[in-house]
Amino acid sequence: MNPWLALVVVLAACWQAWTLLAARSPDLVATMPLLLIGAVLLAPWFRHAPRRLSPWPLSGLLMSYAIATLTLPPLLRILPASLAVAYCLHAAAHPPHERPSAAFVGLVALALPVVDSLEFFLAWPARFLALQASLGLLRMNGVAVETEGLALRFGDELVEFDAPCSGVRMLWACWFLASALAYLYRLRAGRYALALLAGTAIALASNVLRATSLFYLETGLPETLRFEWLHDAIGVAAFCITAVALCTWISWSNRTRAT
Repeated sequence: MNPWLALVVVLAACWQAWTLLAARSPDLVATMPLLLIGAVLLAPWFRHAPRRLSPWPLSGLLMSYAIATLTLPPLLRILPASLAVAYCLHAAAHPPHERPSAAFVGLVALALPVVDSLEFFLAWPARFLALQASLGLLRMNGVAVETEGLALRFGDELVEFDAPCSGVRMLWACWFLASALAYLYRLRAGRYALALLAGTAIALASNVLRATSLFYLETGLPETLRFEWLHDAIGVAAFCITAVALCTWISWSNRTRAT
């Protein structure tokens, strides 16, 4: 089957998924990961003639979409439709024997507007974990702190661990970065799973250090010196350190595999 003809069929058959996707990501910024993936997939096509695709994986994805439209929530309806589109683009740009990898599937799934859903399910456990880990670090440094709900009590001051302190967005960014690198390095499913685990560990550890640093900022500086941009600067620094650490680990893992 011609992948471009299949793409037209998928776009027409899954029209409801695109309305749901537009409703969940109304601005261009939210859909930028999907656009970047499309550009990466299409890049080889400009150097090669269009390929042919096997209809069986595509049929399975369309069947999954049909079942999802009956009972599943919107995001799980969008997923098989988006994977079907990405499969067509992948087939158009790669030889027939080159099947989409597990990292490819993960990359497409994470490019969808999933952050709100991740925050709904993971925000509270992640905040609790960050709170307990920060409590341990502070006590190791001799700081007399206690927990009070999802907050740290230090004398008369109460430092709350609100939603941004959960680190879910950093966790999503690490998963997306790990998936992108695993796809570019052509990692197999097992090593891709390890990359995701490494991204999870690095993101959680970095968030704990960020939250602990913010505690010192809130309690160790006078009110007149607590500039709002300091919070943002600490967050940016934590994210940069996290990204570099994850890239270094995956690059090392890939070199280990090569040798």
